[in-house]
Amino acid sequence: MLPFQTLQEAELALGRELTYAETLWFNYSANKSDYFLFCHNILFLFCIFSLVPLPLVLMELKRSKSIDKYKIQPKVKIPSQGMLKCYKDVMRTFILVVGPLQLVSYPSIKMIGVRTGLPLPSGWEMFFQLLVYFIVEDYTNYWIHRFLHCKWGYDKIHRVHHEYAAPIGFAAPYAHWAEVLILGIPSFLGPAMAPGHMITFWAWIALRQIEAIETHSGYDFPWTPTKYIPFYGGAEYHDYHHYVGGQSQSNFASVFTYCDYIYGTDKGYRYQKQYLGKLRDTWSINGKENGNGIDHKSE
Repeated sequence: MLPFQTLQEAELALGRELTYAETLWFNYSANKSDYFLFCHNILFLFCIFSLVPLPLVLMELKRSKSIDKYKIQPKVKIPSQGMLKCYKDVMRTFILVVGPLQLVSYPSIKMIGVRTGLPLPSGWEMFFQLLVYFIVEDYTNYWIHRFLHCKWGYDKIHRVHHEYAAPIGFAAPYAHWAEVLILGIPSFLGPAMAPGHMITFWAWIALRQIEAIETHSGYDFPWTPTKYIPFYGGAEYHDYHHYVGGQSQSNFASVFTYCDYIYGTDKGYRYQKQYLGKLRDTWSINGKENGNGIDHKSE
C-alpha cells in the first residue's frame, strides 16, 4: 500500500510530477495491500496458460498445409480430447500446488525487498533486472534438469513431463508436483539476487511462462521474434529433447543454449542438424539434376 493519500502528496515526496505510468499505478495500487498485489501472479498464470496457447491449439486442430509445414514433428497429431486433458491436468496443478505456493511465499518476497511504491523502475532498469533473472534461472534450471534425467530423478519425477514426446503449448507446465516445486527455486533466485519493483516481478513471471509455452509449442516459425535473441534455444531446440525422451542427455537448457554448448550436452542435436542438413543438400542436388534431364539410373 502506498504511503500517500493523494497524487499531490506523491509528487511532493518525489519532487516532480508523476509520469503517466506512475499515475496509473498510483490510482490502481494506492489502497491495495502489497499482499493483494503479489497475489496477482496467480491470476496472471491462469490467464497466460489459458489464453496464450489457444492459437497453437487451433493450429493443431486445423492442421492446414500452410501452417503444418512449420510443425516440428508433423506425423504426430494430438486430438482435442488429449489437449483438453492436458489443460485440465495443468489447471489442477495450479490450483493444488502453484496457487498455494504463491500464497505462502509472500513473506520471502518482502524479505528480499521487492517493492510496490513509487517511483516506478525505468525501462532500462527493468530490462537489466529481467536479463539477470533469465540468466540466473537458465543456469540453475540447467543443472536441476540434468539431475532430473538421472535414473532416479526421471523415473520418480521427470517422466511425467516427458509423456508428451511431441510437446504442445499446454504441456509447458505439465509436470509432477514435485518438479513444479523444485523448479520454483530457479525462478526465485534472480529476484532474490537483484530485487526490483513488483511490476518487474510480474513481468518476469509472465515472460518466463510465455517463453515456456513458445518452447513447447511444437512449431518452428521463421518469423518468431525470439530467433533474434543471441543463444536462444526455441521450440526446435527443446523439441529434440522431448523427441529423444527419457534417455536424452542433450538440450537441457530452458532458455539459452550456452550451458549445453559449454558442457557438451548438445552434441546429439548438433550432429542431427548437420546430418539432416547434408541430406537436404543431397536431395536438392539430385532434384536439380533430375530436373535437368539427368537420369542416374542409366549412368
